[in-house]
Amino acid sequence: MNDEHWKSILGSDADSLEPLVAKLSSEDGPADIAGTWPDRLWGALVEARATRWSIPIEFGGVELDRSTLLTRYARVAEGSLTAAFILSQHDASVRRLIASGPTATARSWLEKIAAGAAFTTVGISQLTTSQRRGTSALTALQVDGGYVLNGVMPWVTAAERASVIVTGAVIAESNEQLLIAVPTDRSGIDIRPAFDLAALQASRTTEVGCREVFVASDEILIGPIPDVMSAASKPGGTGGLETSALALGQARASIDALGEQALRREDLRAPLDALRRSWRDHWNELIAAASESPSAPPASRVRERANALVGRASQAYLTARKGSGFLRSDPAQRLARQALFFLVWSCPAPIAAAAIRDFAGSTCD
Repeated sequence: MNDEHWKSILGSDADSLEPLVAKLSSEDGPADIAGTWPDRLWGALVEARATRWSIPIEFGGVELDRSTLLTRYARVAEGSLTAAFILSQHDASVRRLIASGPTATARSWLEKIAAGAAFTTVGISQLTTSQRRGTSALTALQVDGGYVLNGVMPWVTAAERASVIVTGAVIAESNEQLLIAVPTDRSGIDIRPAFDLAALQASRTTEVGCREVFVASDEILIGPIPDVMSAASKPGGTGGLETSALALGQARASIDALGEQALRREDLRAPLDALRRSWRDHWNELIAAASESPSAPPASRVRERANALVGRASQAYLTARKGSGFLRSDPAQRLARQALFFLVWSCPAPIAAAAIRDFAGSTCD
């Protein structure tokens, strides 16, 4: 992994994170097969202080700048998309806690998370991209002192490990929305068995039910307002770049693996060079978008191109491995399965439509 090509792009983090990437890479395969909570993967992230990267210094965090944080996400995804996915959901929750002001409740949780005394994740897909239950999947009814929640959070990663879930609910009477920090030990919370996913099973992603769950007024992070996610996304910068960074990190893993094959096969060298050029171009676009450069493409375009590249790179590596790559024990099939994740997770309708047009050969209007 100490390729000068990559170090010239990623800078000092290419070397400083090498031990973490190597550790994650060695553990991702076993975690994928086991499908249980990946203690070794998460332990490696905690040891590297990754859980503090996005937390402000005042709460005990590291508070990395945006470009550095995206680089770190890409490197973690290069080693293990499972680990990167769990971390991304943890950090998505952290960003929403920060976005609240932060409130006194959010400050308390941020301090606990930075100290390693609490684990957080996010359950907001019902207000963003999920179609499983619709935007009214989780509703809130105002009562004395707070609100009562009923319904479900359709997709929550690592829910069984969480101390607090940052979630969103709709007030049926007004159609306004709330962003809420809900402790998982609250009466009425039902953390259901993990879904049987095509990949990333070890992320322990599931549905969380709420039945007459009371949340106090001081546990409301933002709202009630018409579009709570607009307010909650501001500190995260341009939306969707975190997922794009994960896609490019996973693409890098496939490209590097293809490079190992190319050392013995002349026919792979030209395709490998083309994939590397594409990766470099897409990475530069991601960093430009993170830096809010006037010449940067919109975040949606960055995501479309990252999605396409991770699919092509993983399929190229699988094809190069031939029959061996189709064995459950081979990393090529795992990378190919994991690449499918980007087609369905936090994938807004316009980006999904662009992917479908691409699969159709761009022959439809």
